[in-house]
Amino acid sequence: MESAALKTYAKINLALDVTGLRDDGYHLVRMVMQSVDLYDEMRVRLVDSLIQPEPVALKCDKYYVPRDERNTAFKAAQAVMKAVPGPFGGVSVRIDIKKNIPVSAGLAGGSSNAAGVIVGLNSLLGLGMSLEEMCDIGTSIGTDIPFCIMTLAADPRWNIRGGATCALAEGIGEKLTPVRPVNMWAVLVKPRLSVSTPAVYKALDKISGYSHPDVDSVLNGLSEGNLQLVQKGMGNVLENVTLKEYPEVAEIKELMLKYNDSMTLMSGSGPTVYSLFGSKRKAVAAYTQLRKELAESGAFVYMAETL
Repeated sequence: MESAALKTYAKINLALDVTGLRDDGYHLVRMVMQSVDLYDEMRVRLVDSLIQPEPVALKCDKYYVPRDERNTAFKAAQAVMKAVPGPFGGVSVRIDIKKNIPVSAGLAGGSSNAAGVIVGLNSLLGLGMSLEEMCDIGTSIGTDIPFCIMTLAADPRWNIRGGATCALAEGIGEKLTPVRPVNMWAVLVKPRLSVSTPAVYKALDKISGYSHPDVDSVLNGLSEGNLQLVQKGMGNVLENVTLKEYPEVAEIKELMLKYNDSMTLMSGSGPTVYSLFGSKRKAVAAYTQLRKELAESGAFVYMAETL
């Protein structure tokens, strides 16, 4: 039995803009994604098919996480098997996941797990796939997966060129351009609710007249190490839907603005809201207060560092 142990990281959006709609229903986006050191723990194993007759088997420490084709990590194993079937003769895949990233949170937890499977199988089987080839497989499953693969590729032990922990994502999220990461602390808060990403995008199509983030300002600020420019450009058009349809998310953002009124934003389609701090001391102070104020709500409160 061979196995690969991986940490698969969450992401936040420093900017998220929707620029159009494709004929197939996918939204065109322009967004800046940044990885943080909140991660799931995974192990991808190769097992003799006589021991595990099922081509793919998945276990997770959280009972509510699907263990079949509804799970993106499961789909990723199937997609790799379809793309390069030769090495899987007589071999099955076993996936074990310990979830630390909340599900349906706008943090790409499921996407990072899928990325872990693709990168893990590439390594275990010596497939020699390039970053682009792995991202193509990932895109067929979910649009955040390519960035999560790029983040894993930044770890030299996987021997993949082109890794980065911060990137401009365009197209449907698959066109990635690495950019200089922001070096800050992040306090993340996710209320006890889940948000449907497709539903949020569909609702956004019905409204107009909202303001857009200045993605170029964020990119210029990152390249120059100028946090004022980053702050100036930050924004997420999906807040126009989620904050209105889920008042609890809006309330959490208002609460977090008390501790950081300049770099507080919803990640993805939500419901997670984050604040960025240049000082660890200030981040710890905000984290401590938010833990106290939200203790009875059951919200997930976490302090992370950007990668």
